[in-house]
Amino acid sequence: MRNIPIIALLLVAMVVSSGCMGAFTGSQTVTVTKTFTTTTTETVTQTETPGKLEPEVSPNLSENLSRCMEKLLPLQEALNRNIERTENLSENYSECLMKLEAQENLSKSLNLCQEELGATQEKLVETTANLTSCIEELENLPNESASVELLIDEEYYHRVLWAIENSNESIYVMTFFMKYDAGDTFDWANDLIRALVSARKRDVEVHVLLDERIDENAETYYYLAANGIDVSFDSPQTTLHAKVVVVDGKLVFIGSHNWSESALYWNHEVSVEIRSRKMAERLIEYFNTVKSGA
Repeated sequence: MRNIPIIALLLVAMVVSSGCMGAFTGSQTVTVTKTFTTTTTETVTQTETPGKLEPEVSPNLSENLSRCMEKLLPLQEALNRNIERTENLSENYSECLMKLEAQENLSKSLNLCQEELGATQEKLVETTANLTSCIEELENLPNESASVELLIDEEYYHRVLWAIENSNESIYVMTFFMKYDAGDTFDWANDLIRALVSARKRDVEVHVLLDERIDENAETYYYLAANGIDVSFDSPQTTLHAKVVVVDGKLVFIGSHNWSESALYWNHEVSVEIRSRKMAERLIEYFNTVKSGA
């Protein structure tokens, strides 16, 4: 019988506990202890978990969120485009670096080639100077062996014309007959005479000595003098019958050829070409002696 009041009290405690637990939003544990004057003590424990509450969302917050999402999409697209451009720029930058490295290597090779070319040019200049010196020494050897070549008929014209056209220093001509015919379009004598004028225009020294008693030599004299050539007549008391040409102090033509159309083209004439500096020097001295006597 003593248990009935205890049970009733427990039920009251549970009801009270249930009402209080409704105010909580989470799990809650209630312990009720009742002590009677008797020696019996009972403990009742009850746990209740309420249901989940749905949060209330503000309409303004939802609209703001939608607007933010709408703005975010274009930004995301722009970001993707920028990322793609950055990747392309990175690739182009890498290619540029590779090309730059290749150009630097090419520039180094070019500089090296230029240095080698400069050294080679210096050696070439030095070698050319040595070769020129050797040629001069050979030409000035005391025991010079002269080369002599026979020139028959028209061979003389071709060799003398070539020598005059390729002269660099000086030309001495001493002849009995030199006929310049300005109106003749085909005249080998005119070719040789005009070649003397061209040589003078190249700053080659040209000296001519003619026999005074030949009337045709007068027209030649005036033509050469008008073109700046040093031309003179021999003394009228003597006959200048020599036929000599000296080119650049080393090449000598001597023989029977006068400078006339008949002698150069029609006649049988014989001369020689001599390569000898000593012979050339002696004939130049003779030329000056004859000229001074005139």
